[in-house]
Amino acid sequence: MARGVTQEQVNGAIEQLLLAGERPTIERVRAALGTGSPNTLTRMLDVWWQGLGERLTAQRRSAAIPEAPAAVVDAASALWEAALAAGQAQAEAAVAPERAALAEALAAMESTIATERAAAEAADRARQAAVAAAEGSQAALAISDQRVSDLLRQIAQLEARIQDLTVRGDALDARLQLTLQEAESARTAAAAERSALQAHVRQVEDRSHAEIDRLRQEVKGLKAQAERLAREHATALRAAEQARRTAETDAQRAQREAAILRGRLDALLETPPAKPGGAAKQSRREPPPKVPSPARRPARRTTGRRTP
Repeated sequence: MARGVTQEQVNGAIEQLLLAGERPTIERVRAALGTGSPNTLTRMLDVWWQGLGERLTAQRRSAAIPEAPAAVVDAASALWEAALAAGQAQAEAAVAPERAALAEALAAMESTIATERAAAEAADRARQAAVAAAEGSQAALAISDQRVSDLLRQIAQLEARIQDLTVRGDALDARLQLTLQEAESARTAAAAERSALQAHVRQVEDRSHAEIDRLRQEVKGLKAQAERLAREHATALRAAEQARRTAETDAQRAQREAAILRGRLDALLETPPAKPGGAAKQSRREPPPKVPSPARRPARRTTGRRTP
């Protein structure tokens, strides 16, 4: 209903049209007023037609000639009422197509409104599905970030282990060098002592034989100890080399897995929001890869150097 349009305004517009010799229609009344909906103007035009008979009767009575006979007045009134009825019927017939067209327009408008409302509801459901998919993508992205952080932390731990094994290998090398130096010093000292003993044997033969035997036993023990330390050092070197190779293999595998996760992360950032249900299917179809835990290795027992 148009705001501000009253029955008096519609009546005035209709009277202006009649005075101008035009038949009052919805379009002409609306053009004269400059506003008004077709439904409101149709209802007010019907009200005007319904009250037209009473207004004409009152006008006829007010315009009757006092000296005219009653029969003349009645005949004139009957003629006017017949003309009024014919005019109203003609007006009704003229308005009927407009009413039918208006009804069709209203039906089409209601159908259009229903279609647009259904489309709006479908768009809202699609928006909600897109929001849910975006939230799922953000959750998957957060999980991927966490996994990348875990892999980086594991890589740092492996690098620290490699550094520790390197330091331990250097320490073993230093111990081997020290052992070899001690063995060489012992051998040199033994040789010197043996020479001295040989010189002393010339003086005291009986004591020299016993002293030489004792020195030979000590030298033998030192050689056995040196050989044992050499074997232990070789074993330690092999274990350190094996540990270093295993650590390098673990680090390379961790780097490959980190690269795969970074690629998936980049793909998630570059992929547009999927259709409704797409993210859930994708997450059920492709579970996140398991990160292998670092293999536990038995601790190597370190044999301390025995002082001769």
